[in-house]
Amino acid sequence: MPTVFESAYHPGDASWGLVYTRFLARPLAVCTLPLMIGATTSALLGEPVWGYLVWGLPAALALATVWTHFTIARTPAEVAFRPGQAALRSVYEVLRDRPRTWEPLFSVRATRWDIELSVGRTTHMLKPDRWPDYNALRDAARTAFQPEARSSS
Repeated sequence: MPTVFESAYHPGDASWGLVYTRFLARPLAVCTLPLMIGATTSALLGEPVWGYLVWGLPAALALATVWTHFTIARTPAEVAFRPGQAALRSVYEVLRDRPRTWEPLFSVRATRWDIELSVGRTTHMLKPDRWPDYNALRDAARTAFQPEARSSS
């Protein structure tokens, strides 16, 4: 039976729309702020602002949408351990209820600031502020990593 830990970004029972809206707020603000500054400056200078509305707003919305999809697909929501293996699922994978993909756990390096997990071909940095049960996660990662079993086989 695997040991599973949920990050602060884990959707739980929240709907897709609610989770998407939470992740969309920051990219939307970052992408539309320059647009608003440019339109305000143009309006104060007496220049037309239609270009910002017609071209800038759709471009900003498209960029914020792509950024949000990328963030949802890359943000770890869950990590599971079993001896010698680990499986990380992103927020997107949890929302879609995708099965875990187990990969070999090659390295665990725990510091005061983060846990470095080398799972498969990827190294993940797990920060304490994003994982509510950080100490138990660190202990489970160390327990799942078995370098002596790997060298004897």
